[in-house]
Amino acid sequence: MRIRQVAHWSILALLTVVFLAPAATKAQGKTAQQFYQEYVAAFAKAKTIDDILPFMAAENRKQAEATPKAERDKMFEMIKMFGHTDIKVLKEEKGADGGTMLSVEGVDSDKKKSTGQITIVREGAAWKIGKESWMTKS
Repeated sequence: MRIRQVAHWSILALLTVVFLAPAATKAQGKTAQQFYQEYVAAFAKAKTIDDILPFMAAENRKQAEATPKAERDKMFEMIKMFGHTDIKVLKEEKGADGGTMLSVEGVDSDKKKSTGQITIVREGAAWKIGKESWMTKS
């Protein structure tokens, strides 16, 4: 009986590794740039901040979720209104903390060229958006 139970758990563990390892490897194999481009596409389609919560670092997500829904909706409308389009990654630098800094350029809501700094962090095996800052030269 004991041998059969151990064999059962061993087979279950093996199946878990066989079926889940490829997905984990695929997620880990994604670059910060690829993750950011997925985020940009998701942001463009997003109707509410809830649509992009999965891309946010835990600290940012917690802060967004703590904001009352009415305020959160208004905040997201403003973020979308002042968002950027035609975003291109110019440079990717690895940080000492395991994160990545992306230097980007895009077009702001006034159709002016802007530059940005995006911090992409690792949380477990997943990339997340840490900090995002943009600047438009007059």
